[in-house]
Parts: sequence; structure tokens; C-alpha cells
Amino acid sequence: MTNTQRTALILGVTGQDGALLAADLLRQGWRVCGGFRRGHASKLWRLDELGILGKIELNNINLHEPFQVIEAVSKVKPHHIYHLAGESFVADSYQQPRSVLETNVLGTLNVLESMRIAAPEAKLFFASTAEVFGTPQRGQLLDESSPRQPINPYGISKLTAQQLVGIYREQHKLHTVSGMMFNHEGPLRAHNFVTRKITYNLARLAAESGPPMQLGAMDSCRDWGAAEDYMSVLPTLLDKVPPQDYVFATGTKTSVQEFLRLAAEAAGFSPAFDGEGVDMICRDTKSKRTLATVSPQYFRPFDTPPLIGNPDRLKQATGFKGSRSVARLAEDLIKVDIHRRKIGALHV
Repeated sequence: MTNTQRTALILGVTGQDGALLAADLLRQGWRVCGGFRRGHASKLWRLDELGILGKIELNNINLHEPFQVIEAVSKVKPHHIYHLAGESFVADSYQQPRSVLETNVLGTLNVLESMRIAAPEAKLFFASTAEVFGTPQRGQLLDESSPRQPINPYGISKLTAQQLVGIYREQHKLHTVSGMMFNHEGPLRAHNFVTRKITYNLARLAAESGPPMQLGAMDSCRDWGAAEDYMSVLPTLLDKVPPQDYVFATGTKTSVQEFLRLAAEAAGFSPAFDGEGVDMICRDTKSKRTLATVSPQYFRPFDTPPLIGNPDRLKQATGFKGSRSVARLAEDLIKVDIHRRKIGALHV
């Protein structure tokens, strides 16, 4: 490490966001250290695919162990801390509410305490979520001043953690920033998320015969941005603008049906939809094959209403130009999944 080289500690470096951020910081010449829990070697595939696995200093950090977090921060001496770790699946929070609360709240508290004790001059970014807002009024664009009334355990855990970040900013004068992240996708997304489930299966169907994919409600809508675009703005956000809360969003909503259509077209299919609700079917008009059907087993009993965000504060503060289009995002995902299938990388 040179005397002028800056150090970033990324907690959650093996996830989609952490891997993308690590790659971006390495390109900028940063020393990158990553939080890594032993026993999670299977999650290193993202770092490997990006070609950066050997360029990151991986540290064994369990956020449930406060002294281990303090020791890690003391050792690394980071200029920036990116807290991207934690539980992130809304449905799981109903099945394991205590685990989600402990991981997201106490884990964040341990990170903040380690910063206060061992790195008070560092700057921290905490990844919060749109789920802190709850149920908005119809058509309402959500911004930093919108009411925060989460309706699921995951949202509650993230709002509590976000409030802790604010307390340490105000009471301990630490440089802490929260980003309320609306849905953000990319080729490094796990395929239990619907966007990647769609492109993974379209790549399968394009390469071989097989059963159609099964999806939940086709009319479910999200504000889908690109993870790569959101991660690219984080260093500027910490270095050049006041520490506060920021919304990361596109301001537009897209349905599952529309994302499926865009991805299928990018894969070379000619998709058409028949039926409504649970009877809806997506077919390829060229081959007459069925690409997707609807299955009630994938309906969410407590589905989140459409949450659409207003990113104006982020844009004005950083010069961020916004996320790429959903059509471009779908094309990016399907190209990578088709390539993975060609080279036999089916485990990711």
C-alpha cells in the first residue's frame, strides 16, 4: 500500500452490491478489504467472475461479534466503510423475524460502535431499503421526507438500523450516510430474485428444450434500477456531499410481465401473452413454445405494494445521471446468463 492509497472496508463484499463496488474501487486505485464469514466460500463466485478475488483482502468478520468487528476495523484502518451486509429477503423476514432483526439491527450497531471506537475519522455508507416506507398513497413518489411506516419485519429491521445510523451522525458526530435502496438488479443477482430467475430460465430455454419457468403474479411492479449504476456513485456520495439520507431509485415502475417481455426479446424470442391472472401464459410466437406460466405457489401472501422513489436529492448532490433503462438492464442480464450457459457456469 502506498502512502497516498486509500482503504475501503466493504461489509458484504461477496454479495451483488459488494462485489460491484469492490471492482469499481479497485479500478480507482483503492485498497479494498472485505468482510467475509468462514463457511461462505460458495459465495465467492461473484468476485471470481469479476476477476478480483485475488485483489481483495478478505477478513473473517462476523457482525454478531462486536469485539471481532472492532478488531477488524482497528486492523484495516479504513477511510470508507460500506455496510452492505445483512438479511435482504423480505419473505424470509416473516419466517425468521428474530434472526433478521438481530442481524440487521445489532449487526449495524456493532459496526457503528467499531467506527466510533476505532475509526472515528472514517466515513460510512449504510444500505437501507425502500421497505422502510411501507404502503404509500397511490402514485406517490417516495423521497427522503416521506413517512416511514414499514409493514414487514425486514423493513422494521432496516428502519431501526437506519435510525441508529442517524443517531451516531447527530450525537457522535460521525460521518454516516444511509441510502434507501429501491430494487436494483444485475447479472450478479442471485436467481431466487425474480429478475434473475427470468433471465436464468430464458437462457436455459434458449439453449435447450425443457419445461417453462413458473412465476408469481405477473402484474406485481417494482422500481428496478441497475446495481452497477447505484454502486458507482457511493464513493462520491461519501467524499463530496453532506452526510444524510438519500433515495436510490429510478422514479418509474415496471411489472414482472414487462420485464419478462423485455428479457425474452433480448434473448431472441418473440413473446406474446395469453390469459389473465393465474391463467396467464407467455409463449414464443416463433417456436410456439411456452416460456412462462403463473403458479400460485409463488404468490407472496404479504407482497409489498409498488414502491416508486424520487432520486432528485441524490442527483442534485452528486451529479448522478440516473440508472440505465429497464430494457438495457434486462439485456445486460440475459447476455450474461446466455454466456454462462455456453461456458457451463450453471451454478451461479
